[in-house]
Amino acid sequence: MSQRLSRKEIKRDEFMETVGGALEWIQVHARTLLGIVAAVVVAAIVMALFYSFSQRREERADEALAAALIVYQAPVDPATANADDPSAPTFVDAVSRSQAAEPLFQGVRDDFGGSDAGLIATAYLGQIAAERGDTQRARAMWEEFVGKAGDHMLAAEVQVNLMGLDRSEGRGDELVTRLRAMLSGADDGLPHDLLWYQLALTLDSLGRDGEAREAYQRLVEDFPQSAYAATARQHTGSAQSPVFGS
Repeated sequence: MSQRLSRKEIKRDEFMETVGGALEWIQVHARTLLGIVAAVVVAAIVMALFYSFSQRREERADEALAAALIVYQAPVDPATANADDPSAPTFVDAVSRSQAAEPLFQGVRDDFGGSDAGLIATAYLGQIAAERGDTQRARAMWEEFVGKAGDHMLAAEVQVNLMGLDRSEGRGDELVTRLRAMLSGADDGLPHDLLWYQLALTLDSLGRDGEAREAYQRLVEDFPQSAYAATARQHTGSAQSPVFGS
């Protein structure tokens, strides 16, 4: 006698068929599945180790940079000079202090070149080179920094240093052209009051007094609260700061 299956029984049979098919597929592909699981586990371990290594490398880079900065910023006191004190060194003069700091910064740059600490060390190496008159090395270090820095907090200061080198090396006319182009651009990366001030300084150094005065005047008018405004007013004959809210 034929017997009709209930809907519940049909669903149960379909479920069992599905489970059976899945089990059969797993048995056939067990080795592949184990390989995939193993690969995922290995990848997770590798990522964790890489992250841990990267973190430790950054910490070591920061520690090395801090040690170099302690030396570079150490006080100069001939009476109590003690360059061998690792935590609070003192030096006979600024030259000996820079000579002690330079290899430390170079070590940070060599060992941790791709890190933020390595980038900062490069900027300081340029500063030390400039202090001893090695403008070629200073320019190389600073240009390398600017090329990699992006919006780093030291980027503006290093670019100003490069502008100062341009003026001292007779590249003032080129710098004027570049500064005017930066001022006319929509996004040059540097504050415009700084650019107007550097333009005025450069025009002054070239003996182009009228143009320099115009640049100072533009700075005063457009950026009256700028840190450079007081100096600019002295050059324009307007010594008094404007009164706001009157």
